[in-house]
Amino acid sequence: MKKNIKLFLTVFLIIFFNANIFCQTENTSAENSITETSQKKFDSSKITVIPYLNLSTQLMINNASKEISAPSPVLFSFGGGAIIGLTDLITLEPHLDFWTQYYLFNKEDALPAEVEHRTATMLCFMLDIPVGFNFKIGNHTLTPGAGLGFLIRFGLLSNGVKANDKGYSGSAQSDVDKINSWMWNNARFLYPEIFFAWDYKISEKFRAGLVARWYIPVGSLIDGKGLDASILNLSARFIF
Repeated sequence: MKKNIKLFLTVFLIIFFNANIFCQTENTSAENSITETSQKKFDSSKITVIPYLNLSTQLMINNASKEISAPSPVLFSFGGGAIIGLTDLITLEPHLDFWTQYYLFNKEDALPAEVEHRTATMLCFMLDIPVGFNFKIGNHTLTPGAGLGFLIRFGLLSNGVKANDKGYSGSAQSDVDKINSWMWNNARFLYPEIFFAWDYKISEKFRAGLVARWYIPVGSLIDGKGLDASILNLSARFIF
């Protein structure tokens, strides 16, 4: 009987210690597997940042009466940004554009103005943060994407316009103040965008191409004016 008990205890201890060792080995393997998988999914050491400059021509849609406002203005802008490679497929492409534009105030709206009817000169900054999906074909890279733009505008009295000149709201300075307020109401600074880019690799350190963007005006949609104030932008960009 004593021999049977000793044999049972011996077998039990052997099984217990072997199971313990097996569990520890499995846990270590699982942890290593999770770590390796995480590293494969996102390796911060592989993030690349490539700067670029761009020159643009853009059309801002203006559906207001041409007897009061200007036709849809064609604007020229310049700026730059960066292509941040998160993976081989996905890039983050923040950039900033700058241009100036004339405005007037009529009734309750700020409207694009021709030079002879201008009241305010707007300093316009478009900051947008789109995500792109890159498809490489030889030396060509095709990148569709989408993002969100922030159109930041500050109005100043135009050259040759005096603060006490007659304005729709009383004086030119009063009109400028109302124009500035109008720009920030009803989310008129928000512009979701979709874009398509084509780049050509000229050398290992230089690429050039074109980018077409459509900025969609949240403010006009809120006002019930549809796609009035949409911006269609075509840029030449130079990537270093």
